[in-house]
Amino acid sequence: MIFPQSILMPLSTSGNEQERILGALAVTEFFAAHLEVLHAQVGPQRFIPDDAIARRMPNKLLHELEALAEKYSSTEANELQKLFVSLCEQRGVSCSDASLANTPTAYWREVTGLRSELIGERGKVNDLVVIPQSTSGKATATLEAAVMRSGKPVLLMPRIQTHFSADRAIIAWNGSTEGARAVTHALPLLQHAKEVVIATSLSSAYRKPGADELLIYLQRHDIKAVSKNFDSGRKSAGEALLGLATELKSELLVMGAYTHRRVHEQIFGGMTQYMVAHAKIPIFMMH
Repeated sequence: MIFPQSILMPLSTSGNEQERILGALAVTEFFAAHLEVLHAQVGPQRFIPDDAIARRMPNKLLHELEALAEKYSSTEANELQKLFVSLCEQRGVSCSDASLANTPTAYWREVTGLRSELIGERGKVNDLVVIPQSTSGKATATLEAAVMRSGKPVLLMPRIQTHFSADRAIIAWNGSTEGARAVTHALPLLQHAKEVVIATSLSSAYRKPGADELLIYLQRHDIKAVSKNFDSGRKSAGEALLGLATELKSELLVMGAYTHRRVHEQIFGGMTQYMVAHAKIPIFMMH
């Protein structure tokens, strides 16, 4: 349970770059923290056809392709960094690798390697990982690495959201270990909130500890909350929960990131997948 001071966000040219940067800066300003924007590239070889050697392409042509690819990668990175610096100046956030007390700062880090592996690794030495929703609505390898390997909470941001507020928070509670971890790590946010609602599905209300016990736990941290049960009926639990969040005008959802095993590979379970695809508000999640 700490107030985040070091935040990590990956960035790529997959659309909505300006909105994604502004969203991360808004989170950084909220915590008066330090943000590291990680731009990872796997190298220009990714632009070269896999079967180039098999086709026996002339060395001169291969070198020309590599040069073009490297030029493209460099241009892409430079344009993104210029946008990042411009938006930092626009928001009054200092561009610095060093943290400043009670002052939001941000730093651009250019690295080579697979983005998912780097986020899983560098997330371990940050307090919070901000991941934008994917364009497909599916959980990406980067999100899975952040949740499963970083050991830190993840804030999944709606892709085009450029502001951040946690005045009205909703907790998805079913007594799980993952949910408990998420609540504990979210305590600084919940203490800031003006309204906190514990939402429990009627189908899981019997699980212990229940919402009444969570209420007592939160009270010990000076957090006043109320509990609400929801009935999913013919809807999925995720759809019903999001419906309740919309009804309550919630600005933040706190929940555990649930997984199941398939062929020895850990992947997100149905509830988490639904929330990742359809949530219109930031999700603070922890595995």
